[in-house]
Order: sequence, then structure tokens, then C-alpha cells
Amino acid sequence: MSQTSRLPISPRSGVIDVVDVHVGGDLHRIVLDGIVELPGETILEKMAHLRDNADGLRQILLEEPRGGHPSLYADLVVEPKNPKADAAFIIMELMGYPLISGTNTMSTAIALLELGRLPMAEGSNSLVLEAPGGLIDVDAYCENGKVKSITYKANTPSYMAARDLVLDMPGRGKIRFDLIWTGAFYPVVNASELGFRLIREDEASLVEFARHFIPMLREHHHPLHPIFGDEGPLSFVVFAGEPDKVAEGEWERRVCCYEYPRNSVCRAPAGVPSTAVLVQLVERGKLSVGDALRTVSIFDTDLRAKVVSVDPYHGHNGVTVAVTGRGWITTRSQIIVDLSDPLTPRDGLDGVLER
Repeated sequence: MSQTSRLPISPRSGVIDVVDVHVGGDLHRIVLDGIVELPGETILEKMAHLRDNADGLRQILLEEPRGGHPSLYADLVVEPKNPKADAAFIIMELMGYPLISGTNTMSTAIALLELGRLPMAEGSNSLVLEAPGGLIDVDAYCENGKVKSITYKANTPSYMAARDLVLDMPGRGKIRFDLIWTGAFYPVVNASELGFRLIREDEASLVEFARHFIPMLREHHHPLHPIFGDEGPLSFVVFAGEPDKVAEGEWERRVCCYEYPRNSVCRAPAGVPSTAVLVQLVERGKLSVGDALRTVSIFDTDLRAKVVSVDPYHGHNGVTVAVTGRGWITTRSQIIVDLSDPLTPRDGLDGVLER
């Protein structure tokens, strides 16, 4: 695929080629060109280098005046380090750098396939993407150059880190929640216990609750992953509705994920929050291997998550999940990085721009 023609720029500037892909209304800015190869022997090390030495890239992609969409994420495509991987990517969000993310995976794969960065055939296409948190299997069903359906399965299991935790919240009383890891740690609260119906009209109230709940979570809980260790402070709240059984082995559940410090909610049910509420149902004995859960956001967009396997994982039940959805390319553009602009973030950005 030929690169997008570049605009003339000054010596103190750079150009970042991006394509935007939405899945269920969540917008993902995929960086294809304009960034140098990052140092690091693993994708996790490359992510750490970006986080510690060049966070300006995340800022320029996501924050105003170049970003600002209430549900915007970014993914930097890099060369894979694992020989099993077809491509690799680093996930960037306003909260930082998650190790695994579902709709980011879907969007990155869609961009790579539909723009010819990876070969596409009619019908089923199997590929492997490498994220900081490990390998992710992807199956994309394609017709006439378009990804019609996409399924991902992370090879790093999800698990319930703690259940039936309680925080005493002023004005709300005792808040019960489970803590589940699915690429980051997600506290899952019962929406109906808090008076939420998980419809569009609840959005402002959900945000108001979560922005007060997060500081309390951070004060009392700092979980560690058995492999990745400290992943930073908690930044998400997942509101889960009551599960409805719609057929044998088929369930449906409304889901809403809040992200701090964005102070907004995902437009999609999102892949890892969908996985979190599925893991919760597995742990509570409602779902087993082969069962599926359709998750629906407050914007009425949906994903489908399926229990692939349950295996021992560092003292927990490690749940492997396949999540299916669909996405659309919305924009191809160039972000002009002019270092004379006072609203261009520094934070090491200049050091990762291609010249």
C-alpha cells in the first residue's frame, strides 16, 4: 500500500499518519507511519519506553486540540518481537497504557487488513497480533475488501482477583463490587443496586458516581498481577446489569464502562469490560465453557463474548474468552506536529518522530 502523500513541513515538525476506526462508537486512532522504531526486546518493554520517555505521543493523539472525542483511544503499530505474530501494537488511552484491550485489537486488525498492511483473503482470515500483555488470536471474516466480522481471543487469561469487596461511600452507603483482571483491573459494580438502568439517560449520573468512586478505590485497593505486577492505579468502573438468559447457553447483559480521568463512558460495551462481566458470571456459576454473552452498551451497541476455556492460573480460575464485533474505518488523516505550537505536548515526542 502506498503511503498517504505528505504535506510540506518545517524541519522542527513531523507528520503522523493515522486511520480512525470505530467499533460500537468507540473511536480508535491507529498510528501507521511517522514514528521511529522504539527500543525494547519485547512489546512490553517498548510500551514502557513510550510511557516513560515519550508520553507526548499519547497526549497529542488523544487530547485537545487534536483529540477530544469522549471515547477516543490510540494504537501504535510496531514490528512484532514474537515470531508467531503478524503485527504488534501498543495501546494508549487517557488513563495510560493498558496491556490488552479488545476494541483496540479489533480496530488495529481492521486497519491493517483493509489498508493492505496485512494480506486479506475472501472469507476467514486468521492472524496473530502482539500486545504488551501477550499474543492475541484474531479471526476476521472478509468480503470484497471489507472486514464484516472480527473475533479476538487473548492468550493471557482473565481472572477474578477478588469478589464481594465492599467500600463505604459517603451518601451511597456500602458499595459491593468484584475486582477482575482482563488486560487491566476492572471493578465491577451491580448497576441495579445503585439505581441505574444502564440507558442513555443515565450517562451523567453514571459519570458522577464513578468520578467519586475511583478516588476511594485508589485509596483502598492497589492490586498486583501475578506476572505483570504493578499496573498503576485503578482507572475504570464497570457497571453491570442483571444477566438475562435468552436461550440455552446464550445470555444478555447491559454493560457500561467508565474511564478516569476522561470522566466519560465508553460508547461500546467494549471488549475487556465485556470479558469482565462474563468472567463474573463464570465465577458465580451461571456460565460455563461454550456459553455466550451478548453485551449491550447504554448506546445500544453490542458485542458477543464466549467462554473458550477455564484453566488454573496462578491460584485463580483463568478464563479464556473470544469476543466478536464489527468496526468501520471513518477517517484517514495526518497529524501535523509543529513544535513551535505551544499546545503541542513535549514529554519526549520529538525523540520518536520520524524525520
